[in-house]
Amino acid sequence: MHSSTSTASLIFLCLLCKCIHAFHLPIVPSATLRRVSAAPSSTALQMAGFASSKTKGGTSGSKLPKLKAKSQWDRYADLKNCQKVRVGVRIKDSEEWLEVGRVKSENNEFTEVAVARQRALIAEHAKRLYLVQIPPNAVLEWGYLMQKGSSDDEDDGDNGEWILVDKSKGDEAPSGIEKKIGFEGKPDKNTGFYCYYHEGRIVEREDGGKGKKKPVV
Repeated sequence: MHSSTSTASLIFLCLLCKCIHAFHLPIVPSATLRRVSAAPSSTALQMAGFASSKTKGGTSGSKLPKLKAKSQWDRYADLKNCQKVRVGVRIKDSEEWLEVGRVKSENNEFTEVAVARQRALIAEHAKRLYLVQIPPNAVLEWGYLMQKGSSDDEDDGDNGEWILVDKSKGDEAPSGIEKKIGFEGKPDKNTGFYCYYHEGRIVEREDGGKGKKKPVV
């Protein structure tokens, strides 16, 4: 009797082990499936991160570098053989142009870009020169004087046509363009901006008072 009971117990234990082993096998693929299914959500988050670094237009959101008056004046002087183009501002919806200074560009190829890209410097200097004519809250427009013929002589007066320049010309300019353009404002004795002196007189900076050019003031 005792022997038959032991045999029955042994058979029961063997069956129990087989059952446990059978239920244990599916656990591994189930865990693997969970790990694999979790992968796409991580990839989706990475893609969203890349997309958020761009603007609506699909271009980089980096801003154009701010230009400094002294740096652009130095570049103007360095462009020795390039044409001087007179630039100015006017109050929006006005017909009167106020001359502010001159710009140059490498090989005379970027006149509109030179005006638009340096528009902040031009506007700032315009407000120094024309304190009465330009109210603090005035909306300004920028332009350059397209003179008749090829002369850039200051004595020609307004012998030409003022061309309005849209500021988008500067925003769309290629990287590094600020090194190919320059701006020189009209000398302002009251503030000393764009004033170059030789023997007590304000003279053309490029000439330094050594040549036959007439003094600016």
